[in-house]
Amino acid sequence: MLIYLIVSFLISFISCFFIIKVCKRKKSLITDHVHDGIQSFHKNPTPRLGGAGLFLAFMVTVALVLYRGEGYKLIYAFVFLASIPAFLSGLIEDVTGKLYPKIRMLFIVISGVLAFFLAGAVVVRVDIPYVDALFQFQLVSFIFSLVAIAGLTNAVNIIDGFNGLASMVSIMILLSISFVAYKLGDYFIVTSCVVMVGALAGFFILNYPYGLIFLGDGGAYFTGFFIAVMSILLVKRHPEVSAWFAVLVNIYPIYETLFSIYRKKLLRKRSAMSPDGLHFHMLFYKVIVKRLLGTDNPIYRNPATSPFMWMINLLGVLPALLFWRDTALCVVFSLIFILIYTSVYWSIIHKRMPHRKSKY
Repeated sequence: MLIYLIVSFLISFISCFFIIKVCKRKKSLITDHVHDGIQSFHKNPTPRLGGAGLFLAFMVTVALVLYRGEGYKLIYAFVFLASIPAFLSGLIEDVTGKLYPKIRMLFIVISGVLAFFLAGAVVVRVDIPYVDALFQFQLVSFIFSLVAIAGLTNAVNIIDGFNGLASMVSIMILLSISFVAYKLGDYFIVTSCVVMVGALAGFFILNYPYGLIFLGDGGAYFTGFFIAVMSILLVKRHPEVSAWFAVLVNIYPIYETLFSIYRKKLLRKRSAMSPDGLHFHMLFYKVIVKRLLGTDNPIYRNPATSPFMWMINLLGVLPALLFWRDTALCVVFSLIFILIYTSVYWSIIHKRMPHRKSKY
């Protein structure tokens, strides 16, 4: 297992370092100009191809797993194959900035379909009385699985706003999943998560704090898809794991996405896919971090925002680690997270616009 961690880390780090060097000479590979908008919080032109490093790292470990003849080699390869459409859709968007959100969503759904049939990434229960009986029908399980995979894939992309934010949040989640899998002796899931942690770590040290390279949509989709599949497989393969562990350990990106849809669709009467500058991490950047640092300079405020979000993420990850068998406690801590998140969010909104009745 250690060899896979080392290989994935080195391949990711070397690939990302190489991309940074090449982009300094080939400015055409830096596509910041096609992604400028209200969600851009950096000054220096930066390559968005960090996902290529993650993808290459995982691809090399697939070859290594097949060469070594590991018992889980086929499902490991199938998970990688299933991720390709989602990754490519993000990569194309990173390079061109012209791939419509609905087209990207279609590619992600295709990855979900492949994961369902090739890797067996099937939601078989949600640990809710009577509702679980519905999952005996394959169509219900199929639709729910696709929604879960597509939702979490996009959720990681949504929280990818500042240096080190999405990558460290993902590392925390993957380490939690691998810990539970290790306790249960599931070395396929342990190895898979460790490989992705190594790849993310290789990227992270070049991304945080200075933002020399970004994850991009390709990297965020690849990571989110992988987390979704591992969460589903852990619950499916081990009945002793509460289905709500998968919810609680991913509660930050999940609730960020659901709350954003609520804000945009119901409160602001606009498309849920339209970008805006009112995500939780953006409010921390614009209000809390600005006041703490006393500066508008994004060079300082950008990396200073991420640790706050890491701590928010721990509100879900830590209790998930402690109570991964206990559905009732996982539900309780999920609700506590939602309460804290929502309260803090509206508190910041009111501080930012104290004299206006906001609909955000």
